[in-house]
Amino acid sequence: MSAYSSLEISQRLAVPAGTTSPVSTEGPYFEDVTVGMTLELQKPAITRLQIAKFAGASGDFNPSHVDEDIARDIGGMGGVFAHGMIGMGFLGQLLTDFLWDRPLRMFSTRAVIIVRPGDTLTCRAKVSRKWVEDEDNLVEFELEALNQNKEVTHTGKAEAVLPHRPIAIKADLKRPYLVQHRVIG
Repeated sequence: MSAYSSLEISQRLAVPAGTTSPVSTEGPYFEDVTVGMTLELQKPAITRLQIAKFAGASGDFNPSHVDEDIARDIGGMGGVFAHGMIGMGFLGQLLTDFLWDRPLRMFSTRAVIIVRPGDTLTCRAKVSRKWVEDEDNLVEFELEALNQNKEVTHTGKAEAVLPHRPIAIKADLKRPYLVQHRVIG
């Protein structure tokens, strides 16, 4: 058993302290999602330690992310800053906390402005479109992350594939109903 799987759900999900953790272990159905629906995830202040750990996990050891002198004096960046992919990771966490086991067909983000240690990010996803293509039920999300000054730090889009709710057929029927008929030819 991995350390991750032994965590309580409230420890795994990014939920604010004092809030009730979701009890679901499966994602939403196509019928549960409406255009205009919004999701939000508030992340605590980004720390230098978090940036250093991300450098190790990603293999991106650009000194501008971890060395204050280089970032300020040589790099001309005004001090250390977080990797752009940290914001993408937070937006991905927002989606997977909502979607659980439902697959993403597309996920793309872009860093817009620099995020520094001490910045807090609010990640948002808004359902912008819902449609059926071939046999897939698709939902499109417009993504954004904002810092504590309400400045957009990341933008993006994602598409998820959601199943329909199962159809319940009553057991007391004398003859079966035709649930779906398809001519193959």
